[in-house]
Amino acid sequence: MPSLSDVFSPGGLLASRIPGYRLRPQQLEMAERIEAAIAANTVLVAEAGTGTGKTFAYLVPALLSGGKVIVSTGTKNLQDQLFAKDIPTVRKALGAPVQVALLKGRANYVCHYHLQRAQDDGRFFNREDAADAARIARFAKRTKTGDKAECSEVPENSPVWSMVTSTRENCLGQDCPQHKECFVLAARRRPAQNHAP
Repeated sequence: MPSLSDVFSPGGLLASRIPGYRLRPQQLEMAERIEAAIAANTVLVAEAGTGTGKTFAYLVPALLSGGKVIVSTGTKNLQDQLFAKDIPTVRKALGAPVQVALLKGRANYVCHYHLQRAQDDGRFFNREDAADAARIARFAKRTKTGDKAECSEVPENSPVWSMVTSTRENCLGQDCPQHKECFVLAARRRPAQNHAP
C-alpha cells in the first residue's frame, strides 16, 4: 500500500494519473490527519478553505484504509460529483479495487404504499399533479431502484413527490403491506451484498 506522501507528491500516483493535479501541502496535511483518525478509530472534525482539495484529502485515506467508510454529503450536487466523478477518479489513480454504493435518504425513493394511497385518495391540487402521480406510478412499475432522480418526466420540485415518498415518521416498516417491494430497503441491502464474502 502506498504512503500518502507517495500518493500526493509531485511525482506520485495522483499527479501521474490525473491531468492537472498538483501537490497542495494543506491537502496532504488533511489526508494525514484523516488517515491517523481512521487508524486510531477516533473522531476528527476538519475544516478547510476552498482550493484545499478536501475531496481527495478524505477519499485517498478512506479508499486505502481497507475498511468500510461512509461519506455523507450536504448537497445532492456534491453527492453526484463524488459518486460519478471523484471516487472513480481516485479509485483508478490508486488502483484500489474497492466497491462503492450510493445511499440516499428515504425521501428520494418512491414508496409503493404512499403512492397507492395518494392515487386512491385522489387529492391532488390540480391536473398536472394528477398527471405527475400517473407518471410516477408508471415509473414505479418499471424501475429497479425507485430513485426519483431516475424519473426524469416528473420535476424534482413537484408537490406530488412528498405524497408518494415516506419519512421516518410515516414509514410503516415491517407492518407495511408492500414491505418486500420497498425501494428503500432494497437500496440499503445493496451495500451489504457488495461487501459479502
